[in-house]
Amino acid sequence: MSCNSSCILLMAIVIALSALAMLTYSQIGICVGIGPDDYGYEFPVMQINGINSTITYYNISTTSQIPSVQQNVCLSINDSPIFVQNVLWYYGEDFHPGWGISIFYDGSYHIVSTELEMTGNTYVLTMVWQNNGSGVVIDFCLSNITWKDDISKYVPGVYGGVVGTNSGTVVVGYGNGSTAYFAPGFNVSISSEIKVNDKWYVPPAIFSGFPNTGESAVYGRAYLAPRNTVFVVYNNTRNMLYEPQILALPSLIISGNKVLVFPFNSLWVIKYPNGTSSIFVNQTEYVEGAEVYPYGNFSLPYDNLLPNVTQFKLQKLYHVVSEVRIYGSNNFWVPQEEYVFTLINGSYEPILINGSTSKNITTTTSSTSTLTSSTNASILTLTVTKTITETVTQTKTIVLPDETFITLHEVTTVVTTVIQSDYFKKFYELVAAVVIAEVIILLIFRKKDGKNT
Repeated sequence: MSCNSSCILLMAIVIALSALAMLTYSQIGICVGIGPDDYGYEFPVMQINGINSTITYYNISTTSQIPSVQQNVCLSINDSPIFVQNVLWYYGEDFHPGWGISIFYDGSYHIVSTELEMTGNTYVLTMVWQNNGSGVVIDFCLSNITWKDDISKYVPGVYGGVVGTNSGTVVVGYGNGSTAYFAPGFNVSISSEIKVNDKWYVPPAIFSGFPNTGESAVYGRAYLAPRNTVFVVYNNTRNMLYEPQILALPSLIISGNKVLVFPFNSLWVIKYPNGTSSIFVNQTEYVEGAEVYPYGNFSLPYDNLLPNVTQFKLQKLYHVVSEVRIYGSNNFWVPQEEYVFTLINGSYEPILINGSTSKNITTTTSSTSTLTSSTNASILTLTVTKTITETVTQTKTIVLPDETFITLHEVTTVVTTVIQSDYFKKFYELVAAVVIAEVIILLIFRKKDGKNT
């Protein structure tokens, strides 16, 4: 092996290690890659029959063509996936918006596009679909609160429900597979509801960055704010990394004799020990041993990395005392391991409540962990007590930044100090050993070359 070839190989290994260091795990334990994303208000596939989204444009600074806001869902008709889109193009508060609908079936896109004589910076996109026996009627609507326009389309065939992976409303490229490049100042908000049994509710879980369309965007970040609003803003701290965000998960606490649930205004079911059940929104009476779960059958992405939060059995397992109010309470119980979401500097931040303290429970034990994100910080302290044979107390101090700009707007406690998994650690160790071996070989050849000269 020559000196030049050894140097080339060594350089290639170093470059490969640098690339792998970027492709580690995100803070929610989801493997990330390099490439564009989408940003907005997404939710699990559920058997719903409508989506209603309010979009407010504060700033659409881009270094590319203007973005589109797309409301996307995939319906099964005649056992075939039918991709349905309701699309808005915003050019400015004093300009008429562009509006388009698209339905993909029979191997082609059926598109209607128009420009409406309405203005403003807030618009409402609505899609409602209904099975009429011989096919599916899809009603599209665009409104600026004052004026609205409607388009209705009919797709013949047997309706099989909502399919795919995720549905929702996202900010992406203008069209035809394009990418939007957000610039400093970009800021668009989206608030969505889903239609279940002819009533509108907040979805049981909220995501961003799980692609559901051919267009995409980069240099963005999403966070969940009060009043069921997701803000999509410029953020280049992660450069071109693709990283899905989980903004809200089903969550439940017990405060006094009340069961309080999150996200607010989502639809839940309580099944009592005697077998009867009822539905509720936001809160219900506590009944020991009852089962509580979000309405509808759905699965969460990467659920193997998350606690089971699609079903809860009511019991007072973990006692939590919090310095800030969580779902309106400072002192409450949690029935099992889960995330609770607390409002910090304008966005909902997840905190994992579990019993991960010392396994030796013969005496009261405690542990403290700190996550530092900024020197200017507000401190949130939780005291969590697990009720078992003996008492185990865990105190968590989580330091979060004061800035209202995007920082920790995703589930941050699935993976904390450990960035890469054991698999990647072993892989790095193996590659490091190869690098060392190559360096030794390089030195040996250099020594031999020196003797030969």
